[in-house]
Amino acid sequence: MFLCRLNVQSLLGACGFMVITLANADEATPAGLISALTDRDTSSWTGLQKYGVNLGGWATAGINYNANHPSDRSNGPVSMTDRNEEFHLYQLNLFIEKAVTKASAWDVGGRFDFMFGTDTRYTQATGHWDMGLISQRDLRFYDIALPQAYVEVYAPIGNGLSGKFGHFYGLIGYESVPSPPNFFSSHTYSFKSSPFTTTGALFSYALNEQWSVNLGAVTGADNFDRDLGAWSHMSGLTWTNADTGTTVSFSVLQGDVYQNQSSELVYYSAILQQNLGKWHYVLQHDRGTQQNAIAQGQNAGWYSIVQYLTYDIDDQLGVGLRGEWFRDQNGFRYAAGEASYYALTAGLNWKPKSWLMIRPEVRYDWSEAQVAPFDAGHQTDQVLLGIDAVVQF
Repeated sequence: MFLCRLNVQSLLGACGFMVITLANADEATPAGLISALTDRDTSSWTGLQKYGVNLGGWATAGINYNANHPSDRSNGPVSMTDRNEEFHLYQLNLFIEKAVTKASAWDVGGRFDFMFGTDTRYTQATGHWDMGLISQRDLRFYDIALPQAYVEVYAPIGNGLSGKFGHFYGLIGYESVPSPPNFFSSHTYSFKSSPFTTTGALFSYALNEQWSVNLGAVTGADNFDRDLGAWSHMSGLTWTNADTGTTVSFSVLQGDVYQNQSSELVYYSAILQQNLGKWHYVLQHDRGTQQNAIAQGQNAGWYSIVQYLTYDIDDQLGVGLRGEWFRDQNGFRYAAGEASYYALTAGLNWKPKSWLMIRPEVRYDWSEAQVAPFDAGHQTDQVLLGIDAVVQF
């Protein structure tokens, strides 16, 4: 269906076809592909614009080549871009949204996201929500996720207080599940180990022009209603200095994973972002611990340091480097025992259209582990070549 087996020559040919075909499109710069084709966005021709409702989405598809030629065709423990020499639709995400107006009056909005593709295996929430909507026996690596479904309320209290109620993306980490905000097509080990979605309530308040705070109560990491009695608190603090281009944020998720046993998860993420003209630097440190996570009641811990450095050559082209050290202290996050994982990624970010982004990259992973983590336990390192394209509607 969306799957094909390719050798390296086919990979290069497919990548070239993708880039050349998309680059030769019309040079207009609409907000999305639908606007480029019809001169009207989706909200306009559906008549929803007058109600402040926006319809949109994106599609992300790509392919990877693993120099190890793994027999199981898996790039693991790399996530999402985890299949070798197979062209996949990673995400087809559609959303409907009414953003709240933050002014002098109360306002109510919300958002609902529908996602189909191979990334959904990582973004589903436990419980009676979106797991099992499609049987893997039918579409193998493809499934459906409903990563966001929430109501948002804005209250003109002080500097303005807003609250989300429902199912939504969490605060932890720098990279995002949605493809468009990410510079690289692949993801870090830290990203895979962090919570993606949460369910509950999250309040946001701007203390002043530089400081903002988030505080929420949720049912835990990537959980909908599996253990409704195991609640967690999720909070964050952000400081931004527009004059220096500096942003510092700290966020934490803390609470039991299971209702009927001691299973406290504590996960925090500290992020520094610095803009220097066309240069952009990010330093991220994450740490997680979980009680009774391993057999015989042992606790687990993991931590990481990730750095990003990107440069905007012009409005359409950027280059970037990403380096990561991830420490799986007890072998809980990955299946190679106590281990350190290292990854160095170099990539391009090409935007020939306002609605199109193409992301080729080369990535080298290596490890110090009790069990070789790559090529089904046969290799301690791997080289990945990848490319994907993001089309926004």
